[in-house]
Amino acid sequence: MAFPDAWMNELLRRNDIASVISDYVQLTPRGGRLWGHCPFHTDKTPSFSVSPDKQLFHCFSCKAGGSVIQFIMQAENLTYREAVQNLAQRAGMDLPEETDDRRLLEQKHLRERICNANREAALYYHELLLSPAGEHAREYLARRGVNAATAVRFGLGYSSDNRDGLFGHLSEKGFSREDLIAAGLVVPGRKNPDDTFDFFRGRLMFPVISATGRVLGFGGRTMGSDEPKYINTGDTPVYNKRENIYAINMIKGKKLDDVIMVEGYMDVISLHQRGIGNAVASLGTALTSQQARLLKRYASRVYYAYDGDEAGQKAMLRGIDILRAAEIEPRVIVIPGGKDPDEYVKEFGPDSFLLLKDASITGTRFKLERIAKLHGTDTADGRESFAREACALLSSLEPVERDRYIPFVAERSGLSRDTVREQCGVSEPQESANNRRIYRQNKAVQRQNDSERARCERVLLACMMSSAEAALEIEKRSDFSYMLFSDAGLRLFCIRLVAAYKQHGKADIPLLIASTEEEYADGISTAYSAVGSYEPPFDCGLDAIERIRALDKEGALREASGVEASQAEDDAGRIDRLQRYLNEKRG
Repeated sequence: MAFPDAWMNELLRRNDIASVISDYVQLTPRGGRLWGHCPFHTDKTPSFSVSPDKQLFHCFSCKAGGSVIQFIMQAENLTYREAVQNLAQRAGMDLPEETDDRRLLEQKHLRERICNANREAALYYHELLLSPAGEHAREYLARRGVNAATAVRFGLGYSSDNRDGLFGHLSEKGFSREDLIAAGLVVPGRKNPDDTFDFFRGRLMFPVISATGRVLGFGGRTMGSDEPKYINTGDTPVYNKRENIYAINMIKGKKLDDVIMVEGYMDVISLHQRGIGNAVASLGTALTSQQARLLKRYASRVYYAYDGDEAGQKAMLRGIDILRAAEIEPRVIVIPGGKDPDEYVKEFGPDSFLLLKDASITGTRFKLERIAKLHGTDTADGRESFAREACALLSSLEPVERDRYIPFVAERSGLSRDTVREQCGVSEPQESANNRRIYRQNKAVQRQNDSERARCERVLLACMMSSAEAALEIEKRSDFSYMLFSDAGLRLFCIRLVAAYKQHGKADIPLLIASTEEEYADGISTAYSAVGSYEPPFDCGLDAIERIRALDKEGALREASGVEASQAEDDAGRIDRLQRYLNEKRG
């Protein structure tokens, strides 16, 4: 639910953008703005600016931009809601109640009590690990190569064999039996429901912590031969393993090119202890779409390093498609000898593991290798079966990616590349060098016009931001349409802007930008930075509309004209003539 406008205004007032960003970037005043090196990309010369008067930031290189909320979202890898909560905590503000509905409020309060109970449980388990009662657990960690500093860093703990030690401890701290059952920390007795038992007993404890630092649940590993080897917190009002990732709190706020995804708690801990600090684990073998969306906040590439057993290999096959659907590039680290990451890095060291990472293969290559292994390529029948299934896979890929793997399939199957292409349902393109050159010219013209159109859209929005009167007059005109904005973010913002003008006679533009989705904030803040540059705004807005429509007409004429390839070189001159014609018509 949206936060109340009055509360959001107070939040923005207390979190001056220059003050907040100064905690991350060294800013220097110049020309009415503050300048520094962009924290979101490698920035050799200061291209990152902050406008204290407009309460916006903008990078002229990577185009990141927005309000203080969008900055915190990117700097700390947070959702919009988490960023607002972060700033509220910074300003010492209480969050407004989301609803007056008693049931929803009770659910919110229950989640808060569960998180508090989990935090106290984590402290209890950790203290037990460091106490004489935890000697056996400390010896186990030593055998696994986990040092004391790492145990503290990950908040590892120990749950004693005592049937209700945690229950008694948390009861003394005021937590109710019902809340502890809801948290999954204790369970009622099977024979006597009035009895209460600790859920975790005699196990090494791994707290699962969110990106915001809340303890959501636990994993517990036996230190003997008990089965199951691991037990985990079940679904609770604050925890679902499908939506969370172990050690996500360890990568919060880092600028990462990639993330290494492993299976188990110990794999993560072992890699982190040896300096590989971008390792996380899925809570359960299979990656989910919810987890993929969470990973997307931190990196655009994920390296799989699951165990070499069949379950791990199948999980990677499923996960590759999930990552690609989330627009994350999947790669697979192949660990020799079927070892898991913990075993390998302890035996061969972190440098050797990173060499394996450098030698990783693409998700598609991993799939093809699995198909080859499944069918075998040492017999004619096996090679044929491999080729059929591999080509079915390749036919589902985009042409550029497909062409990359055709030689691999041809080599493994013993077929010619032409045969593989034919089986994939494609043929070798017979395009002349002249046609390719013309195609590139046409695409260059298209990109140029697309770029000009985008600039005109931002000019139009800047004019409508400059004056409520001008915006409302523009909105009434028959030649105006919100669909003039091909950028969905600008279009949605313009709708909200005009709605605010109609309702209040004015608009709090910084507040509107602060409430904008992160993916749209850059273009909107760029337009806002130009407010005041186009005077008078009504006339300049009409000019922008006219130019947008002219560009659309030019594009339609180019598409409809059916220009032959031999005439393509004259595109630039034809467009110039068309522009002169349109100018004459307007005159």
